Amino acid sequence: MSEQRIYETVYVLNPEMSDEEVDANVQNTVNLLETHGASIIRTERGGKRRLAYPIEKQRYGYYNLIHYHGTNAALNEMERIFRLSDRVLRYLTVRFEKEEHLTSLTRMGDDDGRDEDRDDRRRGDRGRRGDRDFGRGSRRFDDRNRDREPIADVMLEDADDMDADDDDLPDDEMESPEELD
Repeated sequence: MSEQRIYETVYVLNPEMSDEEVDANVQNTVNLLETHGASIIRTERGGKRRLAYPIEKQRYGYYNLIHYHGTNAALNEMERIFRLSDRVLRYLTVRFEKEEHLTSLTRMGDDDGRDEDRDDRRRGDRGRRGDRDFGRGSRRFDDRNRDREPIADVMLEDADDMDADDDDLPDDEMESPEELD
Protein backbone atom coordinates (compact mmCIF):
# COMPACT_ATOMS: atom_id res chain seq x y z
CA MET A 1 0.00 0.00 0.00
CA SER A 2 1.18 3.53 -0.77
CA GLU A 3 2.40 5.91 1.85
CA GLN A 4 -0.13 8.29 3.42
CA ARG A 5 0.84 11.91 2.89
CA ILE A 6 -0.63 15.22 3.95
CA TYR A 7 -2.48 17.08 1.19
CA GLU A 8 -4.32 20.36 0.88
CA THR A 9 -6.80 20.77 -1.96
CA VAL A 10 -8.47 24.07 -2.79
CA TYR A 11 -11.17 24.03 -5.42
CA VAL A 12 -13.57 26.61 -6.82
CA LEU A 13 -17.14 25.69 -7.69
CA ASN A 14 -19.49 27.34 -10.16
CA PRO A 15 -21.30 30.32 -8.55
CA GLU A 16 -24.64 29.34 -10.08
CA MET A 17 -24.90 26.44 -7.61
CA SER A 18 -27.09 26.78 -4.54
CA ASP A 19 -25.67 26.48 -1.01
CA GLU A 20 -27.20 23.02 -0.68
CA GLU A 21 -25.53 21.88 -3.90
CA VAL A 22 -22.18 23.23 -2.70
CA ASP A 23 -22.56 21.39 0.63
CA ALA A 24 -23.49 18.19 -1.22
CA ASN A 25 -20.47 18.57 -3.52
CA VAL A 26 -18.10 19.01 -0.57
CA GLN A 27 -19.64 15.99 1.18
CA ASN A 28 -19.34 13.87 -2.00
CA THR A 29 -15.67 14.85 -2.30
CA VAL A 30 -15.03 13.92 1.34
CA ASN A 31 -16.81 10.56 0.85
CA LEU A 32 -14.78 9.89 -2.29
CA LEU A 33 -11.53 10.49 -0.43
CA GLU A 34 -12.60 8.34 2.52
CA THR A 35 -13.57 5.43 0.26
CA HIS A 36 -10.04 5.51 -1.16
CA GLY A 37 -8.45 5.30 2.28
CA ALA A 38 -7.92 9.01 3.07
CA SER A 39 -8.59 10.48 6.50
CA ILE A 40 -9.94 14.02 6.56
CA ILE A 41 -8.13 16.48 8.81
CA ARG A 42 -10.39 19.46 8.17
CA THR A 43 -12.74 20.96 5.59
CA GLU A 44 -13.40 24.66 5.23
CA ARG A 45 -15.80 26.63 3.07
CA GLY A 46 -14.53 29.99 1.92
CA GLY A 47 -17.89 31.08 0.58
CA LYS A 48 -18.62 32.95 -2.62
CA ARG A 49 -15.74 35.21 -3.61
CA ARG A 50 -14.77 37.30 -6.60
CA LEU A 51 -12.22 35.62 -8.85
CA ALA A 52 -9.02 37.40 -9.85
CA TYR A 53 -9.97 36.90 -13.51
CA PRO A 54 -12.97 35.37 -15.30
CA ILE A 55 -12.94 31.58 -15.57
CA GLU A 56 -15.40 30.03 -18.02
CA LYS A 57 -17.20 33.40 -18.16
CA GLN A 58 -17.70 33.41 -14.37
CA ARG A 59 -16.48 36.25 -12.15
CA TYR A 60 -17.35 34.59 -8.81
CA GLY A 61 -16.91 31.14 -7.35
CA TYR A 62 -17.41 29.10 -4.19
CA TYR A 63 -14.04 28.38 -2.56
CA ASN A 64 -13.57 25.12 -0.65
CA LEU A 65 -10.55 23.73 1.18
CA ILE A 66 -9.90 20.15 2.28
CA HIS A 67 -6.92 18.94 4.34
CA TYR A 68 -6.42 15.18 4.46
CA HIS A 69 -3.99 12.28 4.89
CA GLY A 70 -4.22 10.21 1.76
CA THR A 71 -2.56 8.09 -0.85
CA ASN A 72 -1.72 9.00 -4.39
CA ALA A 73 -4.62 6.81 -5.58
CA ALA A 74 -7.14 8.90 -3.61
CA LEU A 75 -5.65 12.12 -4.98
CA ASN A 76 -5.70 10.88 -8.57
CA GLU A 77 -9.34 9.77 -8.33
CA MET A 78 -10.45 13.09 -6.81
CA GLU A 79 -8.64 15.13 -9.47
CA ARG A 80 -10.10 12.90 -12.22
CA ILE A 81 -13.59 13.66 -10.91
CA PHE A 82 -12.76 17.40 -10.77
CA ARG A 83 -11.57 17.37 -14.40
CA LEU A 84 -14.77 15.64 -15.54
CA SER A 85 -17.12 17.90 -13.56
CA ASP A 86 -18.57 21.05 -15.11
CA ARG A 87 -19.15 22.44 -11.63
CA VAL A 88 -15.47 22.67 -10.68
CA LEU A 89 -13.90 25.77 -12.23
CA ARG A 90 -10.35 25.30 -10.83
CA TYR A 91 -8.55 23.12 -8.31
CA LEU A 92 -5.09 22.97 -6.80
CA THR A 93 -3.57 20.28 -4.60
CA VAL A 94 -0.41 20.82 -2.56
CA ARG A 95 1.50 18.20 -0.57
CA PHE A 96 2.83 19.19 2.87
CA GLU A 97 5.46 17.55 5.03
CA LYS A 98 3.99 18.63 8.39
CA GLU A 99 0.48 19.46 9.59
CA GLU A 100 1.76 22.68 11.17
CA HIS A 101 2.31 24.12 7.67
CA LEU A 102 -1.31 23.74 6.56
CA THR A 103 -3.07 26.98 5.67
CA SER A 104 -6.56 28.38 5.94
CA LEU A 105 -8.88 30.28 3.63
CA THR A 106 -9.37 33.06 6.17
CA ARG A 107 -7.00 35.92 5.52
CA MET A 108 -4.49 36.79 8.19
CA GLY A 109 -3.51 40.41 8.81
CA ASP A 110 -0.42 41.64 7.02
CA ASP A 111 2.30 42.95 9.29
CA ASP A 112 4.75 43.70 6.52
CA GLY A 113 3.01 46.79 5.10
CA ARG A 114 1.44 45.23 2.02
CA ASP A 115 -1.95 46.68 2.97
CA GLU A 116 -0.42 50.17 3.01
CA ASP A 117 1.13 49.58 -0.43
CA ARG A 118 -2.23 48.49 -1.75
CA ASP A 119 -3.85 51.64 -0.37
CA ASP A 120 -1.16 53.77 -2.04
CA ARG A 121 -1.85 52.10 -5.39
CA ARG A 122 -5.56 52.75 -5.02
CA ARG A 123 -4.84 56.44 -4.44
CA GLY A 124 -2.69 56.60 -7.54
CA ASP A 125 0.80 56.62 -5.98
CA ARG A 126 2.57 54.26 -8.34
CA GLY A 127 6.03 54.88 -6.92
CA ARG A 128 9.20 55.16 -8.97
CA ARG A 129 8.65 53.51 -12.32
CA GLY A 130 12.26 53.28 -13.47
CA ASP A 131 14.22 55.43 -15.85
CA ARG A 132 11.68 55.72 -18.59
CA ASP A 133 12.23 58.07 -21.49
CA PHE A 134 8.74 58.72 -22.77
CA GLY A 135 8.35 59.94 -26.31
CA ARG A 136 11.96 59.40 -27.36
CA GLY A 137 11.79 55.77 -28.44
CA SER A 138 14.01 53.03 -27.20
CA ARG A 139 17.38 54.15 -25.86
CA ARG A 140 18.74 50.62 -25.63
CA PHE A 141 21.60 49.80 -27.94
CA ASP A 142 22.53 46.27 -28.85
CA ASP A 143 25.20 45.02 -31.24
CA ARG A 144 23.19 45.96 -34.33
CA ASN A 145 22.70 49.58 -33.22
CA ARG A 146 26.04 50.21 -31.54
CA ASP A 147 27.29 52.67 -34.19
CA ARG A 148 23.92 54.26 -34.90
CA GLU A 149 22.43 57.26 -33.23
CA PRO A 150 18.76 57.27 -32.29
CA ILE A 151 16.66 58.39 -35.26
CA ALA A 152 15.05 61.28 -33.41
CA ASP A 153 18.46 62.81 -32.57
CA VAL A 154 19.69 62.51 -36.18
CA MET A 155 16.55 64.14 -37.50
CA LEU A 156 16.89 67.01 -35.05
CA GLU A 157 20.54 67.58 -36.04
CA ASP A 158 19.61 67.59 -39.76
CA ALA A 159 16.85 70.09 -39.08
CA ASP A 160 19.29 72.34 -37.21
CA ASP A 161 21.75 72.14 -40.14
CA MET A 162 19.02 73.09 -42.60
CA ASP A 163 18.05 76.10 -40.53
CA ALA A 164 21.67 77.16 -40.33
CA ASP A 165 22.06 76.93 -44.14
CA ASP A 166 19.04 79.17 -44.69
CA ASP A 167 20.38 81.78 -42.31
CA ASP A 168 23.46 82.31 -44.51
CA LEU A 169 21.33 83.81 -47.29
CA PRO A 170 19.85 87.28 -47.04
CA ASP A 171 16.07 87.34 -46.82
CA ASP A 172 15.63 88.69 -50.35
CA GLU A 173 17.85 85.94 -51.81
CA MET A 174 16.00 83.06 -50.09
CA GLU A 175 14.50 80.70 -52.56
CA SER A 176 10.77 80.34 -52.50
CA PRO A 177 9.11 76.96 -53.09
CA GLU A 178 7.88 78.11 -56.54
CA GLU A 179 11.44 78.94 -57.67
CA LEU A 180 12.70 75.48 -56.71
CA ASP A 181 10.40 73.85 -59.30
